[in-house]
Amino acid sequence: MKKTFFKLTLIAALGLGLGSCTKKTTSTPASTTPSFTASMNGTSTTFTGKASLGSNYLTITGVGTNYTITIYDKLPVQVGSAVTLGAPGGTYASVTTGAGQFWETSSTSTGTLTITTYDTSTNLVTGTFSFTGTPSSGTGNMAVTGGSFANITF
Repeated sequence: MKKTFFKLTLIAALGLGLGSCTKKTTSTPASTTPSFTASMNGTSTTFTGKASLGSNYLTITGVGTNYTITIYDKLPVQVGSAVTLGAPGGTYASVTTGAGQFWETSSTSTGTLTITTYDTSTNLVTGTFSFTGTPSSGTGNMAVTGGSFANITF
């Protein structure tokens, strides 16, 4: 009887001990590494992103080796909806170079901006954009395609 009781106690203890051994899993948090990329007239370009919140616009800027992209998103920020870049009195975008060249969206040269995340508790903004800018002088439009920015602090 004592042997049977001892065996049952041992089996129960082992069962409880082994039953409580579970593999701990942790979820990987979403990346908060900032990024800003776009294709400039067909050339993939990486930028350093920054943003600022003013009284009328959320300004999102990407500074690259050859180009600077600036997007002026008219407040209030619309999350999840594409807005037109170049609409009169509204959201617009521009591209500049160190050599003084300048392209900008307008009512005849437009694009789209979609803000996918605008978090006022973490001050991070994420979105996509594309547009065609017309030059301030001379000829030759600037096609900005496949643009995206993520986790840019404002």
